[in-house]
Amino acid sequence: MKRALVLAPALIVLVATADLRAEETPRLGGVLKVATVGEPPTLDIQMSTTVLTYDIMWHVFESLFTYDHAFNPIPLLAESHGVGDRGLRHTITLRRAVRFHHGKEMTAADVVASIERWGRVATLGRILWKGVESIEAKDSYTVVLHLKQPSASLVYGLAEPAAMIYPRETIEAAGDGQVKEFIGTGPYRFVEHKPDRHIKLARFKDYAARSQAPNGFGGKRTAWLDEILFIPVPDTAVRLAGVEAGDFHFGLFIEQDAFERIRNLPALEPRIVKPRGWALASLNHKAGLMTSKALRQAVQAALDMEPIMRAGFGHKDFYRLQPGLFFPEQPWHSTVGAHLYNQRDRDKARRLLKEAGYGRQPVRWITNKEYEFMYKTAIVAKQQLEEVGFVIDLQLVDWATQNQRVQKPELWDVYSTGYPLYPDPAIHIALRCSFQGWWCNEEKERLVAELQRERPEEAQGPRGAGPGGLLRGRRPGEAGRLLLARRDPPRAPRRLPHGAAALLLEFVARALAQLRKSRSTQ
Repeated sequence: MKRALVLAPALIVLVATADLRAEETPRLGGVLKVATVGEPPTLDIQMSTTVLTYDIMWHVFESLFTYDHAFNPIPLLAESHGVGDRGLRHTITLRRAVRFHHGKEMTAADVVASIERWGRVATLGRILWKGVESIEAKDSYTVVLHLKQPSASLVYGLAEPAAMIYPRETIEAAGDGQVKEFIGTGPYRFVEHKPDRHIKLARFKDYAARSQAPNGFGGKRTAWLDEILFIPVPDTAVRLAGVEAGDFHFGLFIEQDAFERIRNLPALEPRIVKPRGWALASLNHKAGLMTSKALRQAVQAALDMEPIMRAGFGHKDFYRLQPGLFFPEQPWHSTVGAHLYNQRDRDKARRLLKEAGYGRQPVRWITNKEYEFMYKTAIVAKQQLEEVGFVIDLQLVDWATQNQRVQKPELWDVYSTGYPLYPDPAIHIALRCSFQGWWCNEEKERLVAELQRERPEEAQGPRGAGPGGLLRGRRPGEAGRLLLARRDPPRAPRRLPHGAAALLLEFVARALAQLRKSRSTQ
């Protein structure tokens, strides 16, 4: 039996069987079993910044805009978009005959209610909503946003996963809390969530797809599969074993320890896609020990990034060290502040600890094992920090608990996480004063506000280097994405952006369709 696998940062593994031909047309049907890292903290995508929630629920919900293959915003539920009044008015015309999963047609009333809620509850929405004067439904298929100042970031924000469109009545029923019903316009509808067992989605037979060819996250979307089961499997070794045994078709975040063995399988072709994201330790600027600038500087001075990243990602092909807040492949990459990165200066760290008056109070560091790289990088960083005099209280919890705990600044000092690639520096999660860690800096806020106030026609090309010398947390380095596929894949994408799980579903469906076809002829 031949298999195809896909591996990504901390490895993602996909398995399909049978000989596949690119020219053969897939057929509808099949159930895809995805082994996830655990239970998502919420299924209300507007109220989450976790990739796990996005990977599951963006099959259910859709946004007005999304990203093409080059990470430019393009319409999804929107039909067209125009900017007038010197950048202060955005007019969005909606597609017609788009239905929610309960049968009602999407109209401007649903969009207005959804975007207003996004502006209240979403981390990015709250930031961009400060520049919105009002939003109105001009008619059933036209929405107009009036801005206080021009913004090139607005459409980028509306293309992010949190800016999804819900039925108006779902939002009204939720009030100030989380939504109780998960009803969207996407190619799959929500069926059930059985905690610690699965989240089940099923094909939405009345899905209204765009007519354009697939383009990044946009264009025509086809739900080839009957169902998708997202199954929580917190142990990374069990995820890999399950994929190899055929219990799962897709496994998220497999340990890099498996790389040497997997890449030698003759039916596989490795592909590495960079950049993918950052591994980092976020420091609490709002409460606790890390409100001390000298202590934060001591952490920064002490860390040796190479062994940290090697522990977290293993093979050198999976990571690289570089000091910028943005990737070298992005036009706004900057090395300002590079002298503060990867200092490996223990004597300086000890001096800063003394300057801070540190009395060996435990530094509460939260991490998890569902994302193995977070735990492994934290272990090595803990050792390095304790060598210079820190006392680290490493608290191991599950991913859902970590996401709940870091919302309360009084409960932690440091936590392990990762950031994906962002196409617009003005909306990057690392620069948000409102995000967990609460890194608020007057000069940084001014620079980010300037970027957000650019007029759309002025924001083409590089958006500026940004506050290169200001750091939110200690970022060990970048994690790359490794893809493995059969040497004759059915038009598998050669480059996948963040969220490969969603984009690979059509590829998986083709594989399953060919498996059924091969079995039927045996």
